[in-house]
Amino acid sequence: MNESETASAGGKNYADFSHDELIAEIKRLNKYKKYGLVWERKSEKVIDNFLHHYPYLDETIERRVKNSDSKKENIIIEGDNFDSLSILNYTHAGKVDVIYIDPPYNTGNKDFVYNDSYVDIEDSFRHSKWLSFMEPRLKLAKNLLADDGVIFISIDDIEYAALKMLCDDIFGENAFVANCIWQSKYTISNDKSNNMSIQTEYILCYAKSNASGVKFKSAPLREEYIKANYKNPDNDPNGDWMSVQMFKYKNPISYEVCSPTGKKWNLPWNFTPDSFRKLVDEGKVYWGNDGNSCPRKKIYLKDSQGTSNKNLFLGTDVGFIAGSSAEMKNIFNEANIFPYTKPSSLIKHIISLIKNPNAIVLDFFAGSGTTGQAVMELNAEDGSNRQFILCTNNGDKSDSSVKIAEDITYIRNKTVITGVRKDGSKYSEGLPENLRYYKVEYLDKAPTIDQNCERAAPYISGILQLKENNFNLVAEGEDYDIFFNGDNYLVLVLNTFSQEKAIDKLKEMNKNLLPAKVYTFSYSRDSLEEDYELNFDIEFHSMPVDYLRSHKKIEDEIMRSRQ
Repeated sequence: MNESETASAGGKNYADFSHDELIAEIKRLNKYKKYGLVWERKSEKVIDNFLHHYPYLDETIERRVKNSDSKKENIIIEGDNFDSLSILNYTHAGKVDVIYIDPPYNTGNKDFVYNDSYVDIEDSFRHSKWLSFMEPRLKLAKNLLADDGVIFISIDDIEYAALKMLCDDIFGENAFVANCIWQSKYTISNDKSNNMSIQTEYILCYAKSNASGVKFKSAPLREEYIKANYKNPDNDPNGDWMSVQMFKYKNPISYEVCSPTGKKWNLPWNFTPDSFRKLVDEGKVYWGNDGNSCPRKKIYLKDSQGTSNKNLFLGTDVGFIAGSSAEMKNIFNEANIFPYTKPSSLIKHIISLIKNPNAIVLDFFAGSGTTGQAVMELNAEDGSNRQFILCTNNGDKSDSSVKIAEDITYIRNKTVITGVRKDGSKYSEGLPENLRYYKVEYLDKAPTIDQNCERAAPYISGILQLKENNFNLVAEGEDYDIFFNGDNYLVLVLNTFSQEKAIDKLKEMNKNLLPAKVYTFSYSRDSLEEDYELNFDIEFHSMPVDYLRSHKKIEDEIMRSRQ
């Protein structure tokens, strides 16, 4: 073997290794994957910053939008989505029902920024940077999903294969639910030099751990299908119906049944004799117009549970990409306001698959805020009470001075709620929703845990309000605040000596004996629970130590990934 063919590591040829060095190198190599996605991991400034700071939430009060008496608050968080997700890992672990994200597709056309620079199509580490960017965020996102929660991720051909393998690794192959195909374009265009028009994009769907635990709502029957299949030829008082076969050839037991006209049928029926007789007595068996045909079971339209959902999302059903431009122009009264948005009808379709009418919906690549609009409009359409959390940075959307979070995401959702555009013109009648706007800010880490507790405690309020969904300040003392959301109280105590005063104030206010949670400053996880002889349910918690521990857990995972 010549020198150019000699295997090497760290700039040193294996042939020059000592015995101990070879053993150490073999152990190192054995830690690597034997199968799966492997890439050159790249450091990220945002994550490096996270290791030296604690992110916290600072509300921009003048951006509050209140158009409902509901205790529910929709949330926009301005900041890098890694930091936002790290906070949500403390406030919403295991609580999110559905995540939809539309990450950068890494086209090389100024759509993906890594460490403050656009990733060029000629960048030899282009795909490694994208994977290094996506992996830590998807890991944090997985922690947020409820046990039956799902994540939907839009992507195109460029990173589809890499994303599929990354998700298989993070969520598990058993968590793969479906690869949904969205017909994003209606018109034909020459997208490639081989004269092939690309009409579709992908939306990967994964469960938190096992796809078998995911149960979507049945798809509603299409009007055309109803007209073609449901009739009422016998004037059944239960209304229109369709019929299905009542026997299976593989059933081992057959018995004889007799039609109203006396014709006998001996087949392996899919019902016991008693069940068959009950269906006949209830008028749910159809024997044909002449009463002499093979019996069929009636399925009434009023009892229909819908059909299975399809992984093919036709543009005629859920909207085309072209429609999103018109949608944005209508909201902002301005053309070309934001590129590459998805139509809200597509996101509505995705969210409508989730059974929980009070679902928490997260989008941590929120961009123009389509997911927020979709959630609120869907609530208005079906009377549900979903809540959204949108995370997006405030960087330039291109080379302009327009800020994404402030000027696009926030203004869009404010317009949908109030029905009034930024220029004062009327957009709609508005929707009964509320909105709060937070910025991610940072605290420098101190040398010791106790010092970090002291430093973080005054800044933890916004995080705890989000955790408990309790935002309305109703009383404040020298070292405590009391919040009330209509169902329960939240008490934040910054000085342990003020806890008794805070409880006294709570007893004075809580005439209806509603439950309460008390967070008191502590250097440990001790909750400082005492006997106050209270006649209502109350929970005591320490703060901010649990938030700091949540941060440390993420920090440890980062360090393990770098080994």
